[in-house]
Amino acid sequence: MAKKLLKTLVNNLGFKILAVALAFILWLVVYNIDDPKKTKTYTTNVTVENAAVVTDMNKCYEVLNGTNTVTFSVTGKRSELDKLDDTDFTAVADMNRLIVSADGDKASVPIEINTKRSFGALSINSKNKYLELSLEDLMSRRYMISADTSGKVAEGYALGEVTVTNPNVLNVSGPASLVKKVDKVVATIDVDGMSSNLTDNVIPILYDADGKEVDTTRLTLSNTTVTISAKILSVKEVPLVFSTSGKPYGEYRVVEISSAPDTVKLKGTSSILNPLVSLEIPSSVINVSGAKEDVKTTIDITEYLPEGVELVNSSDASVTVTVRIEAYASRTYQLSSAGIRVEGLDDNYDLTFDSPDISVVVSALQEDLEKLKQTDMHATIDVSGLSEGTHQVELILKLDEEHYAYQPINVSVTISSKKTDDTGSSEDNVQDSSENENQ
Repeated sequence: MAKKLLKTLVNNLGFKILAVALAFILWLVVYNIDDPKKTKTYTTNVTVENAAVVTDMNKCYEVLNGTNTVTFSVTGKRSELDKLDDTDFTAVADMNRLIVSADGDKASVPIEINTKRSFGALSINSKNKYLELSLEDLMSRRYMISADTSGKVAEGYALGEVTVTNPNVLNVSGPASLVKKVDKVVATIDVDGMSSNLTDNVIPILYDADGKEVDTTRLTLSNTTVTISAKILSVKEVPLVFSTSGKPYGEYRVVEISSAPDTVKLKGTSSILNPLVSLEIPSSVINVSGAKEDVKTTIDITEYLPEGVELVNSSDASVTVTVRIEAYASRTYQLSSAGIRVEGLDDNYDLTFDSPDISVVVSALQEDLEKLKQTDMHATIDVSGLSEGTHQVELILKLDEEHYAYQPINVSVTISSKKTDDTGSSEDNVQDSSENENQ
């Protein structure tokens, strides 16, 4: 059976192959002669023309439902359609043909579709093809641009003034709903590792009230970049120095002035900071008049900073100052009159003290009294211009007035003329006579 079938297939094989070839050629002829019409679908982007029409209405628009692309059908000869692709078509929405809805918040624009290539028999179906829009009031608002930094300056330096220039305000235009979302505009400069002043051009960022970045895709900004500058200042830590005005009550005295903190870090240019060894607070700031107990107060030291100097940390501005007040104690010392220095005594007079010892009452803080020794007290009297007789003169003690005080002391002294030494006079006369004889 198989042999019979095979014999049938190979019988007149040449004629059979020729018949297949002729059939193929005939099909090609028919195909090229008969070019039937067909319909094909294309998709292209929609181009908007005369958009100023919407702007002139003080409106802005947003394309809805993905209608910024359009899909359409084209009918024509198969051979022509096969030569076309999506890029061979243009779709235009002319805003002059804008159709606005009754409530004014939506609109549609007819889309006109054309081919870029010249084919006379093409039929483009663009019926009911519209660019769908939402309309919204156009709004414009000006914002001051805030300056900010990122990173940390080099060790031993501090960040100074950071300013935005060229411009320092930004005009934001677009849909009212978006513009109203903008709470602030910030320009940020990177100061990481910097030790000298720097300037940079940066893109301003828009933030809403929650600190979230606002998308600017539909917004128009008056400037895409702004110039921002940062000063990098030297840092120096100096002690705080306080003094007081007024006097405490009676025998009370200022013992100590302390503060928290007792030093402060300042920033400024090297030329200003280098000569600065401390930050002195005027005595008028702390008045201790009539005080019997410690005085505690809080001071804002920023008003006492030299010009061109700032605090590194603004939190250091508030300083708590404590003035310790204590009463003076008293102690009586006995000074020998022989140790009192006499000043202003005429060479023709002698002086004697009416008492061999003088009582001196010294007042000071207890700890200072314990340090004071009798040998540390140097006493003097001045008898300039006094003649013979008994006199009351003031005793002057040389003490550290900042720590010690003493009650006024008058001592009684007697001044008398020096007695003539007869023996001496005779000897002088003899000596004078001898000298005359030798001459």
